[in-house]
Amino acid sequence: MKKLSKRGKINWFDGIKAFIMLIGTSVMGSLIPIISTGKFPEKEQLVLILGTAIGAGLTYLLKQLRTDENGQVFK
Repeated sequence: MKKLSKRGKINWFDGIKAFIMLIGTSVMGSLIPIISTGKFPEKEQLVLILGTAIGAGLTYLLKQLRTDENGQVFK
């Protein structure tokens, strides 16, 4: 199976990578308040972290839509 998708298309590998970005962003976003305050983030902070993580995943997918099968963006 091809790992690089054609321009304007997203394959399963892109979805998996976006999910990894989402999980990584939420873990990193959760660790910052825990380290700085020593407490688990409150509900409002968790909603903000989740929104940021979803934004990171969507941004990755949007970038993949403009990337061709050679890995070049906007060419």
